[in-house]
Amino acid sequence: MGPVRGAAALAAIAALLSGSAASGTPAATLRATLTTWRLAAPVYRTVAVASAGRIFVLGGHDSSGGSNTVVYSLDPRTGRTALAGSLALATHGAAAALVEGRILVFGGASANVHDTVQAFSPASRSATVVGHLPGVRADTTAVTVGRVTVLLGGFDGNGPQSDVWTTSNGTTFHVVAHLPQPVRYPAVASLGTAVYVFGGLLAGGEYNGDFTDDIQKVSLLTGGATIVGHLPSPLAHAMGSEMGGRLYVFGGSTPSGTSSEMVSFSPVTGAVSAVGRLPEPITDAAVATIGQIAYLLGGISRGPLATITTVRQLDG
Repeated sequence: MGPVRGAAALAAIAALLSGSAASGTPAATLRATLTTWRLAAPVYRTVAVASAGRIFVLGGHDSSGGSNTVVYSLDPRTGRTALAGSLALATHGAAAALVEGRILVFGGASANVHDTVQAFSPASRSATVVGHLPGVRADTTAVTVGRVTVLLGGFDGNGPQSDVWTTSNGTTFHVVAHLPQPVRYPAVASLGTAVYVFGGLLAGGEYNGDFTDDIQKVSLLTGGATIVGHLPSPLAHAMGSEMGGRLYVFGGSTPSGTSSEMVSFSPVTGAVSAVGRLPEPITDAAVATIGQIAYLLGGISRGPLATITTVRQLDG
């Protein structure tokens, strides 16, 4: 189904955002740990979803650069990883979220850019195509606010995208805003009823192209989108997280190479602060946050990774 636009879309979304309150909590120092846990094989440009006490890592590139259908699982209580099943279609650069109890994978690419919505079932260890996006979209990022899943940034095969799509069921989509700076491969995190988009690729090569340092804010209540700050340097392929009312960005690719820096952003002051470093530079990992622990799964450092890194808050 095509996107729904305008005031009616914003009103419908507002009804689904109950309990999404903003916070102005100051930044905390972080501790990042390279665990002994490992995925069965290296994977990058993959996505992760936490569901029923496990984290599922879905699709992505394998170490040879091919797109795959593999789904891995991690039990964060024990560190046990396992092969959990497969997607219906190979994909990398997709977005993923838990929508109405279903693990959904949105778009991505293999030989071509996809518009499919895949639902993965841990019980059957398989996925089916359950819907379609309003258009093809890869290199996008998803975040869930209340009962709304938001898709931001991306690539349609021609260039970066500005449309911000929302869905509450994985089959009906609304255009609620337009990014002032279209990007692909941004880091994304939400706080209250606002979503923040950090950096992204503007043009050129995926790791040596033109990156931006813009921090963009999307209000899900008003549909407004503005640039509200800047990162210390242009950045793409990074990982974003909200923990305990704080917004963080981990790693990513900069014009000088892969980063190990962790920074926080304050929506109240617009300040960006360094809050620690990853054990190794990481870009293009999947990220899943449970409580006040973020899990970075796979990615690229000097080469494709099968590693799992945890990031915890030390105070506050």
